[in-house]
Amino acid sequence: MFTFDDISLKKILVPVDGSNQSKEALRRAAHLAQQFDATLTLISVVELGKVMSGVQQVHTGGYIPEHLTAGAEEMLRKMAELIPPHISVETAAFLGDPAEVVIEESLEEGYDLVVIGSRGLGKIKGIIMGSISQQVAQECHCPVLVIHG
Repeated sequence: MFTFDDISLKKILVPVDGSNQSKEALRRAAHLAQQFDATLTLISVVELGKVMSGVQQVHTGGYIPEHLTAGAEEMLRKMAELIPPHISVETAAFLGDPAEVVIEESLEEGYDLVVIGSRGLGKIKGIIMGSISQQVAQECHCPVLVIHG
């Protein structure tokens, strides 16, 4: 018989974008973190192509201005405030392909679980976020909990 006593969760990764779906994923991840005394890491990934054109990227010579992640960092701060104070939480903003960053971070940092919303902001972004959660679920090296709703 399967029991949750067999599961050890110490590090939970939660990609967020400020949407209701990611808030629900965060709520559920916080519940799991509380149950397992785990640390939550909230990440937000800014797609470089959406904030800088290819010409701008070439013109900067590979240097990525810090202000490009400022909005993501502010959103992460607000999302972290939703976590009960007794749960350990870290945040990080990245530039890149969201699914690839989540998959790489989960492997490189040894996360035990990824909790992600099935959809993001708006209908078009929701379709994109849906494909992100699908790619993460298929390619991630740890269990992935996809929150629908």
